[in-house]
Amino acid sequence: MTLNRATFAEINLASFRHNLHSIKLLLGPDTRTMAIIKADAYGHGAIQCARAAIQEQVDYIGVGIIQEGIELRENGITSPILILGGIYPDEIEDLIKYNLSTSLSNTVMANAISRKAEHANKSIGVHIKIDTGMGRLGVQPNSFIKLMENVITCKNLQIHGVFTHLSSADEEDPGVTNHQISLFLNLLKKLSTTKFSKMTSIKKDILFHTANTAGLIRFPESRLNLVRPGISLFGSFPSPTITSIFNLLAKENKTTKLRPVMSWKTKIMQIQTLCKGVPISYGGRYITKKSGTRIATIPVGYADGLSRHLSNNMELLVKGRRVKQVGTICMDMCLIDITDLPGVEMGEEVVIFGNQKNSAITVEELATKANTIPYEILCGVGKRVPRIFIQ
Repeated sequence: MTLNRATFAEINLASFRHNLHSIKLLLGPDTRTMAIIKADAYGHGAIQCARAAIQEQVDYIGVGIIQEGIELRENGITSPILILGGIYPDEIEDLIKYNLSTSLSNTVMANAISRKAEHANKSIGVHIKIDTGMGRLGVQPNSFIKLMENVITCKNLQIHGVFTHLSSADEEDPGVTNHQISLFLNLLKKLSTTKFSKMTSIKKDILFHTANTAGLIRFPESRLNLVRPGISLFGSFPSPTITSIFNLLAKENKTTKLRPVMSWKTKIMQIQTLCKGVPISYGGRYITKKSGTRIATIPVGYADGLSRHLSNNMELLVKGRRVKQVGTICMDMCLIDITDLPGVEMGEEVVIFGNQKNSAITVEELATKANTIPYEILCGVGKRVPRIFIQ
């Protein structure tokens, strides 16, 4: 039984480490780093990327759900891990068992975690999340101090962090982000003007964090003493605005340019020569335009994460040259037109995104054509696409 597949994603861990190092070049000596490895490291492989992040001496690993944290623990990751999305009551025992930290935004969960931690004779780290404008998770600003007071009385909880999430740091208008940062900083000032100022357990080593990739690049004041880079670790950016700012910083020698970490590749499995006027693939939404059209079939489709929205609207690389995808993208296969590219044979390498010779197809290009964001393109590369890790 063969364990390989013609369609695979190549993950360059050296590029991942380079990107993490590039981000850290922007930070001051007192600013720590939480590598965001949620969603299977944005489709790149959580275990391998977490190990690479640890080699670059990150202080924290961030995941989205508790199952992701458990997977890392069961594969030998001992670094602090924060569950950014919080947990449910029936997940508290696993939180304790696997020595994980969680986002916390209400007293009900604070009390529930503390009770079970006390029974297990353990202390659990929590990061208090404030909703400064995302409208998703977090305690409302006017209830923040009350929640802090409650958590402090829970003897089996330790406040490791206070944080918020920036909703619009990659948008053209900086107004929303400036408001969120200002609101967060003003709330932190209350900690130094209330009874908390005398409580060393609150002041010492607590992590204050707001900055995602867009925030840490565009809003230096958001970096505080911990940042949470995510998409940038994988060589991509959340918007053209952030791309431009980062490239300018690199040009000024404040950091180095990022490198794509994932390349998605496959091989031609069949080539047909068709007459003019032949409809191809489901619905016949593409019709050959001339006799002698050469159509190649490649074994990748929407079940692998190649969106049907890209049908007749994307290019791929063969022999370092761009060719058009034609016809409706199928579940397991799609078609490319290689008519103008001589010498192509069965088994020829095809690059969906990545580099080939002196040409490149970027994740950002596909995202634009699919009317989505790079995050979705990367996370969408399916589980049945094997990851091949290179150093």
